[in-house]
Amino acid sequence: MKKLFSLLSLILCVITISACKCKTDPLAENYLAADVAGIITITKVYGENAEQRTYKADIKFEKIYKGKEFQTLNVRGLIGNSYSGACEIDVEPGETYLILLQKYNGKYSISACSPKYRFDMEKEKATSEVLEKAFAYIDKNKFAFTGLEFTTCFDELQKGDKSELSAIKNFTPKNPFAIYKVKVDDHSKIKELTPVTTFGDKDQEIENILKRNMIVDIPMFFNQKPLEEFLILLLCLPDNANTKYGEIISFEW
Repeated sequence: MKKLFSLLSLILCVITISACKCKTDPLAENYLAADVAGIITITKVYGENAEQRTYKADIKFEKIYKGKEFQTLNVRGLIGNSYSGACEIDVEPGETYLILLQKYNGKYSISACSPKYRFDMEKEKATSEVLEKAFAYIDKNKFAFTGLEFTTCFDELQKGDKSELSAIKNFTPKNPFAIYKVKVDDHSKIKELTPVTTFGDKDQEIENILKRNMIVDIPMFFNQKPLEEFLILLLCLPDNANTKYGEIISFEW
């Protein structure tokens, strides 16, 4: 039994050591931190370096939200043979991504942990336009957000495939996004809510659902007391209407 326990401990240790752990930030925080944000298509992969376990990917920008376009990404991994436990990633020609990247040593790189989202320009055209308007607003008002952090929520009362926000009937927003300043209690529930900008339709119903249903994801800070006030970005994503789990009113997408 002691040998079995030692073997299990060793296995768990190996799994822990080899697992890829990524810090996941909300979309708005990734955008604020990014040097470049846009939708790209991979056009070519090449230049594999087996010793450093990297390769290159040429890209084409379909849409640029922030920063300047560039041509080549450094990718962590080997072409068609990346190791997820080391946070490596496979990208292939023809794939499209929304990227929100910071530049290091004059270059842009991606790994499994980089802020990126698979994208379909044909099916998510409306989403790309929503992002454009939301990002432009965040850029214009970023100094007003100083000292606050964007976070997300989840619907603790959700019963089906989508949250109660996406079940709102006859929703016709004048603005494709909304931002709220919220204060939370000891249970991560919203106790105070202040609209920064709203959808312009069903706003009171949305605020009621936020207060009644949502648990706020509280970011953890090392050696620092957690904040009590946060910003929440909501996006209206009609492209998700016919997808099983996609939220029409979403904290991400």
